[in-house]
Amino acid sequence: MKNLTKTNLVLFFILALNAKAQTIKTVNGFNHIESVAIDGRYMYAADIGKELNPSAKDGDGKIYKLDLKGNILDASFVKETLNAPKGLAIDKGVLYINDVDRLLAIDIKTGSKLYEIDFSKETSFLNDIAVWDKNTLYVSATDKSKLFKVNLIDKSYSEIKTDKTIAGINGLYCTKKASRLYVNGFGSDNKPNGVIGYINLKNNQFTQVTKMEGYYDGIYIDDDILYFSNWVAFEKKGVVFSMQLTSGKISVVKMPEPISGPADFIIFNDQLVIPGMMDGTLLFAPLKKEVYFIN
Repeated sequence: MKNLTKTNLVLFFILALNAKAQTIKTVNGFNHIESVAIDGRYMYAADIGKELNPSAKDGDGKIYKLDLKGNILDASFVKETLNAPKGLAIDKGVLYINDVDRLLAIDIKTGSKLYEIDFSKETSFLNDIAVWDKNTLYVSATDKSKLFKVNLIDKSYSEIKTDKTIAGINGLYCTKKASRLYVNGFGSDNKPNGVIGYINLKNNQFTQVTKMEGYYDGIYIDDDILYFSNWVAFEKKGVVFSMQLTSGKISVVKMPEPISGPADFIIFNDQLVIPGMMDGTLLFAPLKKEVYFIN
């Protein structure tokens, strides 16, 4: 964000706040939702607990099971004690959860733990998860600015060393056809200097796709459009951007008001489902294609 001029920044927020209001459903009653995932029938939301501390081993984290309209079906779906669960991913009947310093595999039918992989020697802030195939995941360690490749066959992992450090690496999204892993970063030194781009998994080179920087979190690709969230500040100022992958044009997704910590979101049925991590909300926002260009 710091690369935008003050005039453009002000104009951006005026356009975002004055956009025609959409019908957005807000589900309340959570503590701090960090991530959501969907299996086609149900939605799952990771709540880190009462305190906004992503590394606390306090045992009060939980996974909610919801229907596709956001109604809570089970407020404690996972039977295992959780601390501060964050990134979620679903594949082949397994719900994967990053919980502080371990990756858990959960039977999505029962909520019972199948196994876990210990990362305590590497990090205390495992964050997002991206599924590459039935045998491979990628996970981010935000506190160490590191990316790991997980082998689900032998339950091992290895670090992916990119040519450039991605400070506070956070959101992950795989595009197998292009052999790319899209990533963003939350930044370093408590500054909104995170970047967004992709890693070519053939040579582990990172390409930055925009000079805009921020506190980046969620990331998703839909219909050749890259969506990514920016907290902007640690208050209710967060936004979601979209980038046309063919042209590189960046836009702000119209919302009636800023979001309080827009975290790891998903897109389904032409709507964004965005956790407001700071205020414990889950937002269901219709996805409009008309946008305001800012670059």
